[in-house]
Amino acid sequence: MHSFSRREFLATMGAAATLSVSRGAVATTAMPAKGSTPFSDEDRIVDMHVHFDEKNPNFVEDLVKVTEPLKVTACVLTPYARRTIIAEAAKRHPKRIVPFGYVDMDAPDAVRQAEEFHALGYRGLGELEFVKKPFTDPSYMPVYELANRHSWVILFHTGIVLRQEFDQAEDVASYRMRAFHLEEIARRFPKITVLGAHCGNPEYEWAGEVARWNPNVFFDLSGSSLTKMRDRLGDFRKIFWWTGTKWGTKTPEDDPSAFVKLVFGSDEGLDGIAPVLEQYRAMFEACDVPMPTRKLILGGTLIKILGLTA
Repeated sequence: MHSFSRREFLATMGAAATLSVSRGAVATTAMPAKGSTPFSDEDRIVDMHVHFDEKNPNFVEDLVKVTEPLKVTACVLTPYARRTIIAEAAKRHPKRIVPFGYVDMDAPDAVRQAEEFHALGYRGLGELEFVKKPFTDPSYMPVYELANRHSWVILFHTGIVLRQEFDQAEDVASYRMRAFHLEEIARRFPKITVLGAHCGNPEYEWAGEVARWNPNVFFDLSGSSLTKMRDRLGDFRKIFWWTGTKWGTKTPEDDPSAFVKLVFGSDEGLDGIAPVLEQYRAMFEACDVPMPTRKLILGGTLIKILGLTA
């Protein structure tokens, strides 16, 4: 997506990976435990937030090795320059890969790039980030109009964003990517499924309220939130508070839980998918999320939206 990836940045800052994936070898700890119950079709997981790793020449092969035993379908967020690689990989591995295209929204040919992604069979765009203007700027509307025509899914970065260069000036600002900007997009373009990465971190309440009143808006909990809140995961009940009330809108499968407005996203290297799954499950337990809702969060909602087959 960009030359200095989020994973590389975090590694540089000393964040240690829980598991490791090296060229030609995949960490065995990503495999189900010996003697564990075999996966059923209902266990399918959709990870909405997997970045194409331009540093790994065996990325596709390693992705399949990691996701196969976890029964994960990865929505691969793909730079325009790598568009044909993932388009072809998705045809070879339809149960493991769904192609999503990254478009620089400030590029003069952003619409053309989006059209080319569509011609290659891409299912949407993302992760849109590092924009020069707020997401609702009029110059970005032609991309959203195209996405609306195709009933696409768009993943937007929301909330605080990493700083890539500490000793150089950057035209980057988190306020341009605040969660409340997604409300206008969702209302103006109702055929787009609007996904917000990171649940607006740290403005979770804005994210929750935007999702509450817009049936086409969902958020993932990727990023630092589940780590920094690991000792107070139950606080998410204050964000997704409207379970069983009249203060909401239509939800997948008419699920009454406010938590159904979440989807699964890892936003880690391949070695991070399994650990983030465990973080989601810890949040489920802390918030008493019902089992049917958990299944929708981990895969059911996006399976239906994307029309995926078992």
